[in-house]
Amino acid sequence: MHPVAGVIATALEAQAPPDLAVARAVPVHFPGGFVRTPDVLVARAARESYAPGDVLLAVEVEPTADDRASSPAVYGRHGVPHVWRVTAEPPTIRVFALRDGVHQQVAASAHVIAHAPFRLTVDVTSR
Repeated sequence: MHPVAGVIATALEAQAPPDLAVARAVPVHFPGGFVRTPDVLVARAARESYAPGDVLLAVEVEPTADDRASSPAVYGRHGVPHVWRVTAEPPTIRVFALRDGVHQQVAASAHVIAHAPFRLTVDVTSR
């Protein structure tokens, strides 16, 4: 796991309400046999793998150029409401929210304060 993913996972674990689960490197199985394994995800319950409908937030660190374009679209088509795309240098979290079936970038910063999927603060410079 990338060190930045560890920082994000630790922050989410510390702040998540007890009815949500934070998982590290657990696969999400999409219809048609397609699988993505985000570095970190937030879901409604702890499991060994997930369907997209269970995932509230998917976090991918250091995605490839192809992933940067395709991943939010894949998650969006299947109803995952929040996606974070994270780069380590410079440390930046790009926050995407599902709007009308499409993920739209709503913020980009090293320090994120969000209200969904729960109230949280993450600073990727604090590693």
